Amino acid sequence: MARTRLLYSPDIKNRESMRGKAIYHRASISISILYRQNFYRRRSQSNQQMSPLYEIQDMTGKGIGVVAQQDIQTGARILCEPPLFTTADLSIISQMELFIANELKGLSKAQQRQFLSLHNNFPGKQAFSGIVRTNALPLGPGSPTGGIFPIISRINHSCRPNTQHTWNSLKKHETIHAIRNIKKGEEITISYNLGGPSKWRRLRMKENFNFDCTCDLCSQPDEVLKVSDDRQVRIQILDDAIGDASRLMTSPGNALSDCRELLSLYEVEAITDARVARVCYDAFQICITHGDEARASSFARMAYETRLYLEGEDSSDTQKMKVFITSPAKHMSFGYSQRWKQSMKKIPKDLSAEEFKLWLWRLAKTADA
Repeated sequence: MARTRLLYSPDIKNRESMRGKAIYHRASISISILYRQNFYRRRSQSNQQMSPLYEIQDMTGKGIGVVAQQDIQTGARILCEPPLFTTADLSIISQMELFIANELKGLSKAQQRQFLSLHNNFPGKQAFSGIVRTNALPLGPGSPTGGIFPIISRINHSCRPNTQHTWNSLKKHETIHAIRNIKKGEEITISYNLGGPSKWRRLRMKENFNFDCTCDLCSQPDEVLKVSDDRQVRIQILDDAIGDASRLMTSPGNALSDCRELLSLYEVEAITDARVARVCYDAFQICITHGDEARASSFARMAYETRLYLEGEDSSDTQKMKVFITSPAKHMSFGYSQRWKQSMKKIPKDLSAEEFKLWLWRLAKTADA
């Protein structure tokens, strides 16, 4: 598929900026607190070095893509890959050409062939920069540095992807994790747009990536797409409201309610990517800012378990979130307010799953109790 990655789209490259005092990025399902009971058995597929979970194939109408070689379960690490080289966001093409040429000199002949075999969506005299602009992935949200990956760069886009791509800053490689069950023979996809209504997505994909998206979501009948678009608009409204730091302080109950509604919409829209962890972390921040260590710990667990299947245990974000499960008060926002003050000892022990959710989301009380 002809495509351009996010790194060289200046207007959207910083799409996952920090929110408030957040220390975790917000990248893209209503996650139950009971989710963890099914996760660990799915991790058995991770890092299967002897039997690759994928293969590279020619894709009708898309060029080259990556396809599942066997059934893959949610949370499995499909592959991890270091970059051939990294490059800064160079705005002057001639400088980029010279930089890349020097980088290529340091690669083996086989690696040079891997780079030159990648698709170039910008044919012309500046071949090296065209390949980089087409295939570079940002090394973390909002990063001005991108990486070129022999295999991962071949994974095509979908507005409703089945995997999450993440830069592991500790291991210095990119990881691909299944965010839903993938059938043998199914194409493995990632998303490199920002969500939103279909008309907006198509426009941005054409402007920034120079292709018309024909993914499963964008190919739905108009009446189905209209319903999805309405939900996408509501998602953006909620996301903006949750990001209002002053509202977090003055109306935390309303902000927490928005998090619950947003997770519900994600579930309906089959959104299972990093946006889920982002909302769980938002809910954590709301609670810990107002002194509620009990609920903060529970939301930290949700965020941790989501990061676990999106990024793996060796992710720095996963590890940092794990700390807040047992020590939520270590977060820098703890103590700003005592409005909901209660210790972790107040986590209820004998509630049903439904009763626990009612407690967790403060549904038994008024919104701003």
